[in-house]
Amino acid sequence: MVPDQDEPLEILVVDDRQDNLDDMQELLEAIEQPVHCVDSGPKALEYLAQGEVALVLLDVQMPRMDGFEVARRMRNGPHTRLTPIIFISGMAQTDEILSKGYGAGAMDFIAKPVQPAMLLHKVRALLEHERHRRDLLRLTRQLERERAFNASILDNTAEGILVVGDEGRIRFANPAITRMLGCQAGELIGSALLDWVEGGDAEEWQTSSFYLHWQRREDLRLHDANLRTRDARPVPVALSCSPLPDSEHGMVLLALDMSVVRDLHHQLESLAITDALTGLLNRRGFLQELQAAISRHQRTGQKAALLYLDLDGFKRINDTLGHERGDQVLRQVSVQLKGCLRPYDRLARIGGDEFTVILDSLGSSAEAAAVAQKLVQQVSDQAGEGDLSGLGVSIGIACLPTDGDTVEDLLRAADMAMYAAKRGGRRQYRFHQAES
Repeated sequence: MVPDQDEPLEILVVDDRQDNLDDMQELLEAIEQPVHCVDSGPKALEYLAQGEVALVLLDVQMPRMDGFEVARRMRNGPHTRLTPIIFISGMAQTDEILSKGYGAGAMDFIAKPVQPAMLLHKVRALLEHERHRRDLLRLTRQLERERAFNASILDNTAEGILVVGDEGRIRFANPAITRMLGCQAGELIGSALLDWVEGGDAEEWQTSSFYLHWQRREDLRLHDANLRTRDARPVPVALSCSPLPDSEHGMVLLALDMSVVRDLHHQLESLAITDALTGLLNRRGFLQELQAAISRHQRTGQKAALLYLDLDGFKRINDTLGHERGDQVLRQVSVQLKGCLRPYDRLARIGGDEFTVILDSLGSSAEAAAVAQKLVQQVSDQAGEGDLSGLGVSIGIACLPTDGDTVEDLLRAADMAMYAAKRGGRRQYRFHQAES
């Protein structure tokens, strides 16, 4: 434990003669610091083990344990190895004695009888030195605590943190970013930042947004970015990059994993375009897919067809058997229709007993006719006897681009063709016929 800055610095006086202890106690009153006196080496060691002593004034010639032995034991103790020692002795200060004293760990050697002015000067100097040492130790421990606290924040924060030099190479990576990228810190340190950014390896560092913002001393925010894991899997992130002080020649980059948020967003988008009853696309999802088919045609010339389906005889089932049975029939028909289509064809329920199918990559209108006939036959065959007897489907077909090249035109054409199929006897399909 390091005493507070204002805590008194205690002096321990060790001498086997009481008169010497009394004289030293009186002399040291001028220092205005607490003084404790003991009359033997063992007592000195016992007292030193109990608390912090700032300075020891130690007699050399004492029975049982001399001052040299006390000093050696102090230097071997973890709490006393740095405690200053002044030997005070009546022995002649020969080279041998001085060597033995300094070798045992003394800071100074004063001969008896003591000259008060010299002793007080040396005591004050060593106490001041000890105060500075304790202040330095206190500051060092404070810095260590703050360093450990900061390191703990870096190690435990959920955000990924990278420090990147102005040459574009990573200098530091915290545990969160290594977990995010599925690698070890050693794999990141020294590597190019752009190697870990989706699409980043296609550009030069000096022309990248990271470098240009750093050069202008501006923050960079990317809310819809992707990092790339070691196995090339994209990780959606929000990135924040800020320049470090000029002397650091670099920037700090924070990456917040947005996987959960992005997944939730996709789930909400999916719910917004999904029919709750059947799990098919709803009207909104269908309109998006039809617009996408039109856009593909405009880019590639790829032909497509829109099938507009209306169930025959469904109103009777709904009115006589109830809405719950009606819902069961709609789900059943949805499964039947889907089983007749290719994986990339798009089936939707756009309301009530009305369905639509978008057929992509068609070679001719005959292919659309074949699919429509298959759908008519499937619903009729599955209806069978009982409460579903009489259930069928009428289908109108509009071809892209023959019958229109907008969502509205294709829907209108397919709807007109569907009503023509109903007027023609139901359970059949009809192509749209342009009015002459």
